[in-house]
Amino acid sequence: MTSAEVITAVEAELDQWCPGHWRKLSVEEMQPDPMPLFHCGWRVTLAEGTIRAPGVGHLLCAIDVAFPNSQPRIFAPELGSDFRWPHVEPNGLLCLRPTSIMAPPGDRARVHLDDAVELLNYSDAKCRTEFEREFGSYWSQQAIQPSGKLKVLSLVKPGGKSRQVAFHLDAQLGRIVVADTKAELKAWLVSLGVQVGDHFLWPALLVKLPRPWQPTEFPQTVGDTIRDLPMNVVQPMLVHNHRTLFLFEAETSTGPVFASVVATGDKSRRLRNGFRSWEQVPLDHVKRALSNQRVERVVVSRVDAPWIHGRGHYPDHTDLQGRKVVIVGCGAVGSEIAELLAKAGVGELTLIDSDTFLSANASRHLLGLGSLGWNKAQGVATELQRRLPHLKIGASYTKKFERLTAADLGKLAGVDMIVTAGLDIEGEAAVNAWRQSLNRPPAYLSTWVEAYAIVGHAVLLYGKDDLMSRFEGERPAFRLTDWPVGAGEVIVEAGCGNVFQPHGAADLQPTISMASKLALDALLGRVPASCRRVWFGDREAVEALGGVTRDDFTETNAMRQLTW
Repeated sequence: MTSAEVITAVEAELDQWCPGHWRKLSVEEMQPDPMPLFHCGWRVTLAEGTIRAPGVGHLLCAIDVAFPNSQPRIFAPELGSDFRWPHVEPNGLLCLRPTSIMAPPGDRARVHLDDAVELLNYSDAKCRTEFEREFGSYWSQQAIQPSGKLKVLSLVKPGGKSRQVAFHLDAQLGRIVVADTKAELKAWLVSLGVQVGDHFLWPALLVKLPRPWQPTEFPQTVGDTIRDLPMNVVQPMLVHNHRTLFLFEAETSTGPVFASVVATGDKSRRLRNGFRSWEQVPLDHVKRALSNQRVERVVVSRVDAPWIHGRGHYPDHTDLQGRKVVIVGCGAVGSEIAELLAKAGVGELTLIDSDTFLSANASRHLLGLGSLGWNKAQGVATELQRRLPHLKIGASYTKKFERLTAADLGKLAGVDMIVTAGLDIEGEAAVNAWRQSLNRPPAYLSTWVEAYAIVGHAVLLYGKDDLMSRFEGERPAFRLTDWPVGAGEVIVEAGCGNVFQPHGAADLQPTISMASKLALDALLGRVPASCRRVWFGDREAVEALGGVTRDDFTETNAMRQLTW
C-alpha cells in the first residue's frame, strides 16, 4: 500500500518541478477511466509553448497502490487515442522508459515527467521514425486483436519481393493461414490434421512496402489498400464471393513486420451484373465499385520457422533446419529429448519405440492421459507435429530397433544422428552393431540414468567408435554407483512382472537437458571428437538409499564433459 510518506515525497518533487502549477486530483476526478486503477493522481499544468504536441496543456501523473514497487504513469489526456503522436496509448497514456524501483519515489516522478516532456517535443522527423520503428505495435493497436473474430497466421518467408501467395480460410475457426506456395500451405495444414484440396486454397497478394506506414496511412477501405497497386495484379485476388487477403511486409529498424488487410466477398455478385463472368468485369469498374468498401485490418502472427525458433534472431536455425535425427526410445527421457530438439528447430525427426503409453507413464512423459493406448513413437510424433507443424516429425516405427527390416535401416543410414534414450542392453547393442556395419555411420548419442536418476550419462560417438567396448558385461565400466540386491533401485509393478525405477520427472531433467544440449552441440559442429557428459547428482542420497558410490563420483549437482 502506498504510504503517506511516499505521496509527500512525490508532491515535494512536484513543488520543485512546477511550483504552483500542480494540484492533487479530487475524488470525482479519479472516477473516469482509467483513473479508478490508481490510488492517487495529480494534474500538472504546462506553460504555453512548452510542448510541440498539438493541444496538450496539461499532464496527469498517477500512482497505483503498489507504488513505489510499480511505475508512475503519465497521461496526456488531450492527445486521446487517435495515434497522432508516437508512444501514446489509449486514454493518452504515455509509454515511457521504466525507472528503478530502488530510486527515491519523488525522483522517479520527476524523471517520468521529464521523459514525457521530451517525448511530446519530438520533431516531425523523430515522430515519423518512431512510428516506423514500432509499425507492428501501432498496427496491432488499430486492428482486430488476435483474440477477435479473425486471425491471420503467416508462413511467408520475409525478405522477398512483392508476389502472389496462397491462403486458406477456416471460417469455423476464424483463421486464415497464408504461405508462399500451395504445397507449403497444404503440408502445414496436414500436420494439424486438416486435409484440403486446391479448390480451398486462394490467391493473395503480398506487397513489399517501400517504408512502414504511419498510423494515418493505415488503409480504411479497399480503395486505400489497392491505390498504388496495378489493377491487373489486384483483380486475380478478388475471388468471386470470397474474402480477399492482402499481406503487407515492411522493413523496420528491428526487422521485417507483416500486416494484413481483409476485404469481405460480398462485392462480386453486384460487380458481375451485366457480365457473364468475373474475369470479364472491366478493371476500372472494379476499382470504382470497391473504392469505398470497408476492410478489416488484422494482426499477423508469424508461424514460419525462423520466427518460431528465435523470432528471426537465432543464428543456428538454418543449420538445424537441415538436420535429420532418429530417436530410439520414446519413454520419459526420449520423448522429452524429442521435444527439446524439435523446439530447437531440428528439421526432421524419426521416432522408434514399440511400447504402448500407459497411465503409469503419465507423470514423467511428454504425453498425457489423453494418449492412453497409443504407441509412444506415434503419440510423440503426433503431439510434436501438432505443436510445430512446420517441422517434419511424421516418420515413426512402432517396433523395436532390432526388429527393423533392411529396408527400414536403409532409410535411417543417411541421417545426421541417432539418439538412444534409456534402451535395454539388447537394443543398445543392436544400434551399436548397426552403426559399426556402415561405411559412414551417423553420430551416435546414447543417454541413460543410473538408479533413482541420481547419475545421468550422455555418450557421443563419431565414426567407428564403439560404445560396447567400454562395458563390463551388461553394465558400463564408467558407471558411478552400484546397488546391492534388494536396495530398491528397481521395483516390480503391482500384480505383474513389469519393473520400473522409482524416480520422478524432476529427477530426470538434468540428464534430459544435458543430453539434448550435447546433441545440439554435435549437430552444430561444436564437439569435434567423441566424448561423454555426466550428471553428478546428490552423492549423499546414493548412500542414504542403500547404494554405493564409486571412486569417480567426486562431485555433487554438477555436469562434466570427459574424453571418450
